[in-house]
Amino acid sequence: MIQQLELHGALRLTAAHDPTLARTLADDPLDGSGVIGLSRNLDTETLSGSIVATRGCMMLDYAREHDGIGLTKSGALNRNFLAWAVEAFDWPGYEPAEVYAVNKVVDEIDYLPGWYLHEVMKRRKIMRKHKDRLLLSPAGREALDRPGLLQAELFPETFRGRYLPSLDTAFMGDFDLYCGLLLWQVRHVTEGWASAREIFRTAVIPDDAIHELGGYPDAPIHGFHLRVLRFLTWFGVLEPAATGSRRFDADGFRYRATPLFDRFVHFHIATAGDSDAPH
Repeated sequence: MIQQLELHGALRLTAAHDPTLARTLADDPLDGSGVIGLSRNLDTETLSGSIVATRGCMMLDYAREHDGIGLTKSGALNRNFLAWAVEAFDWPGYEPAEVYAVNKVVDEIDYLPGWYLHEVMKRRKIMRKHKDRLLLSPAGREALDRPGLLQAELFPETFRGRYLPSLDTAFMGDFDLYCGLLLWQVRHVTEGWASAREIFRTAVIPDDAIHELGGYPDAPIHGFHLRVLRFLTWFGVLEPAATGSRRFDADGFRYRATPLFDRFVHFHIATAGDSDAPH
């Protein structure tokens, strides 16, 4: 039975189970102590589709080979590293041609992938600042040879840590506060291809309730697209397909779960009578 779960005031989530289960999923810390587990021992081949794991390991390897990464006086990644990263990462959506079309030189603020990796690496203590260098921590040296560990460390920091709330957007929706429930809902609706709007309607809030929020009615879906779906593709658990030419337009994308989703994210939930539910 579909029930409406009231969370955080105006935002209503649709839960396909009872409110207790929905709350349990919503409150899951993604650290293995709840009903959601993250595989920590996936190998390089399995994680080849994870942009975060592959480029994160490249960043750690660069730091090892260069005795750290140089920082500016303000603590940002320096231009030497960023010039290397733009070319080496070839991050989808931030390819060199795209980046240099609007920047003659690249600072950290101009390159979201660099800024993102810098933030989550520091916050998860994979890397640490020492004077004017960003160095590998003991955890970083371990993660360098264990991409599955890096994936499992950065995932909760991205979705349940302080990263999402630090981003500016017209509508945050407090997605980080109930990420576990979103993961459950997103996994169900992306068994086949689904548009970003279809995922949003099922996982977050139906169309008829969006207008109750007031303001710009499409702000919630665009916030969800940029702050949740995009990062799930970066971790390789969703496959995106552009249906339009505007990469930041939620209505121009469809998504489906990749095999990595079920290999990486595990829902330890009894689903009697629901044999097709992902676990």
